[in-house]
Amino acid sequence: MLAVEQFSVRIGRAEIVKPLDFSVAAGECLAVLGRNGAGKTSLVRGLAGLLAHHGRVALDGTQLDSLNAAERSRRIGYMAQGSAQPSAELTTLDMLLLAQNGSRLGWGVSTDSLTRAEEMLALLDLQPLAHRVASQMSGGQRQMVALGAALVRRPRLLLLDEPTSALDLANQLKLLEIVRDYTRREGIATVMVLHDLNLATRYADRVLMLAGGALAHIGPVRDAMRPDLLAEVFGVHCGIYQIDGGHTAIYPLATA
Repeated sequence: MLAVEQFSVRIGRAEIVKPLDFSVAAGECLAVLGRNGAGKTSLVRGLAGLLAHHGRVALDGTQLDSLNAAERSRRIGYMAQGSAQPSAELTTLDMLLLAQNGSRLGWGVSTDSLTRAEEMLALLDLQPLAHRVASQMSGGQRQMVALGAALVRRPRLLLLDEPTSALDLANQLKLLEIVRDYTRREGIATVMVLHDLNLATRYADRVLMLAGGALAHIGPVRDAMRPDLLAEVFGVHCGIYQIDGGHTAIYPLATA
């Protein structure tokens, strides 16, 4: 479980994320939503320890700020916005091994590390790309590899910043289905920044909405998808429709 108390992020004199409190249960996906500049990326980067922050962040009862960098990286899987650009000559298998072993790849690879990498290749259907170098992959393929690198250490907290940004529609659904199923199966906490409200309604358990760096709403998806709240947070009037399978569809009508 992730427990966040009075968490804020300041860059220079600007408070990018204002103090907020929230939690994410084991096996739960929390979608972070908001307009451009609302503080979504700063929130997940702060949780990952990549931005200076104030407040308390506990994972399974352990304060993350009390951990050294190596211990923190073992517990947190982080996928950056747009995914990191790997060395053009690293293969997919190399990247999955490096994600576990850092710069120690040249000193030999353990059987456990290789097994984990092979499990990720199978989970993400990346076996055909196992020995392909990054320069020969599409942006979407590199995005899937980046997810594998975030998951291969078997983290307890998964932080995803716009994980579907470089993917076609089919692979957007595939990636988020993998994330949702993995989160539930392994009992981890997942926080993911999304721009597509329809993906959030389909794959998130709860949503956290930011407006101007402040918490605008947090709660179950069904409670968040209201015309008045969407107009307030996103500045757009939306139609909200229930479709087959119990899913909610959001259709933008006009700016508010």
